[in-house]
Amino acid sequence: MRFICKSVGAVFFAALVSSCTSEARNARFAFEQVPEPTARALNEAARGPADAANPARTAAIPAISLAEILRLGELRSPGLAAAYHRWRGAVAEIGVAVELPEAMLEYFEAVEDRRSNIMLDSGKRGVMFTQPITNPGKLVAREKMLAADAGVMAEDFEVMRREVRRRTASAYYDIQALDARVEVSRQLVDLASGVEQSMEPMLSTGMATQADLLRMQVERAEVESDLASLNLRRAALVRVLVAASGVELLPAVAVDAPAPVKLPTKLPDRAHLFVAVEENPMLKMEHARSALARAQQVEANWMWVPDFVVGAGWMDMGDQMEGGTWSAVEVRAGVSIPWQFHVNKARSDAAAANEIAARLVVQQRRLDLMAELDAMLFELADAERMQKLYAADIGPKSRQAYDLVRSDFGVGKAKLTDVLGAQRTWLASELISINSRNEILKARAALSALTGLTMAGEGE
Repeated sequence: MRFICKSVGAVFFAALVSSCTSEARNARFAFEQVPEPTARALNEAARGPADAANPARTAAIPAISLAEILRLGELRSPGLAAAYHRWRGAVAEIGVAVELPEAMLEYFEAVEDRRSNIMLDSGKRGVMFTQPITNPGKLVAREKMLAADAGVMAEDFEVMRREVRRRTASAYYDIQALDARVEVSRQLVDLASGVEQSMEPMLSTGMATQADLLRMQVERAEVESDLASLNLRRAALVRVLVAASGVELLPAVAVDAPAPVKLPTKLPDRAHLFVAVEENPMLKMEHARSALARAQQVEANWMWVPDFVVGAGWMDMGDQMEGGTWSAVEVRAGVSIPWQFHVNKARSDAAAANEIAARLVVQQRRLDLMAELDAMLFELADAERMQKLYAADIGPKSRQAYDLVRSDFGVGKAKLTDVLGAQRTWLASELISINSRNEILKARAALSALTGLTMAGEGE
């Protein structure tokens, strides 16, 4: 019995030590740092949009600002909520590391039949209890492996959070750009209608022909068709914003008017950018996967180490000669024999190969992120160049040229082809200016998601 007590004490001691490894404590502590309002909102997001208990969540919003939808996106995004619950599940999984094999309780009773020459060998009946005990080293290795997996899920949550912000901001900027194109098209339709009205008296004086009028009407109709296409497309862009943020919006939701973009963007020096990339959650997630692969390798190596078995039993040995019965108590102790060497070797070799692959993936991810950083910096610089060229120079000049040509056409000093050419040039410059502004804002959002730094223009 003393041996049994020592064995049971060793089991609980191993479980206690295993559950208190620093990796497990750090994993649980990191999960507990999620702010309580955020955790509550992400838990509510798992209920879906049809939750009658939260009517404010299901009501479509008629107007919203960028800051507000970014805030709500981090609370209502189903993708972010899924990442949160994967992380929660991985942290909860750490608790199964100390799981022991199930014990076995047996009852046996001997059969005696003297006519068939079946005699009692030893006891007549008895009870046996057996408990396999996993090697404590295996438990510790398993818990470290599960804690490393929780670390992967923690970085995956941060990756998803940044991605939700980037996608939401990009979709919001697309709607702003579309609204700006709609406004330019409306101005162009009004201007074209004004030219048509001015052509009516010119027909009687011979300064314009009927063909010129028809051509101007065709140009106006094409612009009106483009305007109708933009209005139809807006609802689709709103659905993209809804999908990115998880916030239900009306198809005609009002967004903030595009604010002027201040140039150039304030960028940290290269050293700070490289440090920020090293802290990117995607790279940190690969580091966490590398740590997980190392923990899996350690856990696989523990398969070579035997486990333990303890047991205790009672047997009824039969009647004594003087009356009464004999009883016997036995204890058992043993170790497992890891004789499946081919299986253990295969697992160890596979874990070692996966660990090497995980380290190489870290290197590749770092190279990819650095290349992505340079590509984003180029896109930002090129968009700022286009914005400065068209917004400050070509755009105003093309509009001034269009106004002059339109005035000259009214007095017969210019042809209709001159008016149409100037009109198309002004429209193209306005659209390029709008697109370049949109690309600047998208590049800033992408750089913020990559580096975790706030990107803004000079003076913002």
